[in-house]
Amino acid sequence: MKNIPIVLTFDNNMSLAAGVCISSIMMSGNKDNFHDFFVLHSGPEPEICGLESILKAFPNMRLQYRSVGDVFKGAFEIRGITSAAYYRLLTSELVPEYDKVIYADVDMVIRLDMEPLLDREMGSNYLGAVYGLSMNLSEERQKYVESIGATPGKYFLSGFLLMNLKAIRENRLVPRFIELSKGKYKYQDQDIMNIVCKGHIMSIPYVYSMVDSAFGIVSRNETVLLSSEYMQTEDNRDPLLYSNIHFNGAKPWKTWCPNLDQWWECYRKSPIYDPSFYFNYFNSKLTYLDQLSLSKRIKILLRYFIYGRVKYNN
Repeated sequence: MKNIPIVLTFDNNMSLAAGVCISSIMMSGNKDNFHDFFVLHSGPEPEICGLESILKAFPNMRLQYRSVGDVFKGAFEIRGITSAAYYRLLTSELVPEYDKVIYADVDMVIRLDMEPLLDREMGSNYLGAVYGLSMNLSEERQKYVESIGATPGKYFLSGFLLMNLKAIRENRLVPRFIELSKGKYKYQDQDIMNIVCKGHIMSIPYVYSMVDSAFGIVSRNETVLLSSEYMQTEDNRDPLLYSNIHFNGAKPWKTWCPNLDQWWECYRKSPIYDPSFYFNYFNSKLTYLDQLSLSKRIKILLRYFIYGRVKYNN
């Protein structure tokens, strides 16, 4: 049996998502391994929807809470992303029993076993990460990346990470993380990691954290982008069917979004499934248009007449 250490950070706004994310990790993971979860938090321990049911369903796991204290109190928040985003920066100090861990945002559905990723050699790299498509392909965003002192064309996403805690400790990166957390970076912890870890980031296959744009590229078979360094994979399976899904934009438990069906299917199969909650959500969508304000209805009509009907390929 091998230990698979996984770090999560969230607050009570994401308790449902956390329950589904943890369930997805356990349902996809090797049943012979022990999954060791660490929840980094500030203040009271955040709730996890259906935690008791999860622990009962999966005896090969443990969950511990580790407090970050008030290190990031008053840290810059933007786009509804709270200070909990910064907690991952303290992982090397708060999880001293491991030299390498996996970090995952809880607005993800994990469909890949984490063991092969954890077995990768990292050398002197601090992080293993998926590179951001829009951040690296947009000229405007590359200018932003350069302006903060990160590397244009090599900007990575911080929502899913393989973390070399030993190297982070040895090179004393945490004080630098904390120092920069006092600034107002547009992409918060993600910018900070790209600045501090510059030159020591290992690319991992994009299937470990597929966002909407990546799913669009794969589904449309955009060969130029699929052959780029940003979308390499070592698996011949269809990424649409087996990759990890990161809902880094719209949240499927709140509204319509790509891959909504995958999140709800994971919820339905999880130990925290509540039939009434499931039914009420979809039943409410039957009258969704009736609940819209007049201005939103007009916008829908304008969009229809400007762009026309969606055309499907036969």
